[in-house]
Amino acid sequence: MKKYKGIILLFAAGFLIMAYPHIAQLVNRHLQQQQAEDFRTALDGMPDADITELLERARQYNDEIHDDLDGLRDPWGDQQALMVSYNETMGFGDDDAFGALEIPKLNLHTPIYLGSSDAVLDKGVGQVEGSSLPLGGASTHTVLAGHRGMWTKTMFRHLDKLQPGDVFYIHTMDGKLTYRVTSQQIIYPDETDSLEIREGKDLATLLTCHPYPQNYQRLLVHAEREQ
Repeated sequence: MKKYKGIILLFAAGFLIMAYPHIAQLVNRHLQQQQAEDFRTALDGMPDADITELLERARQYNDEIHDDLDGLRDPWGDQQALMVSYNETMGFGDDDAFGALEIPKLNLHTPIYLGSSDAVLDKGVGQVEGSSLPLGGASTHTVLAGHRGMWTKTMFRHLDKLQPGDVFYIHTMDGKLTYRVTSQQIIYPDETDSLEIREGKDLATLLTCHPYPQNYQRLLVHAEREQ
């Protein structure tokens, strides 16, 4: 009898070890969705004047980088510290979400944070430094980075499933923006031409490592906003 109990315990332990990442992914997916929803709840508690001021500062930033891509950096390559902290510039705390990303096809709803440091990408999706802040508008191009996969979080693991015609949403401080996928692209980290702002266009690109798990290239999913 003791022998059978030992076998059962070993089997149970093995099952738990195998199941833990999947269970953790489900739990973290729920937590990220809750954090994304908390972003909207926090906005509801802010005075309109404060939201207007934040939006003005953010749009001013987007205007300033219109013709300047010197600050654009690869999240998993150049780890140099930024000269100016986004959070300081925008008046955000390190744990404050700037928006939320919703990808129905991937069942993903996660906060968007300013910057794309390791600490940021461990929490959710990060806006790549040097790209437009995710607010939409003519002549903007926001680049949103996420890990291709973490042991307990799926994040952008299945980003390659997004095909032209699929949609995703960016929830901002003043509304919900719809972007329709136009193409996929695989590049090396220094090939940033396709991330440039295009005059008059409202663009968003999702960026992650490729191929998984070697990660020496980058997978891009390009999209354009639907008006």
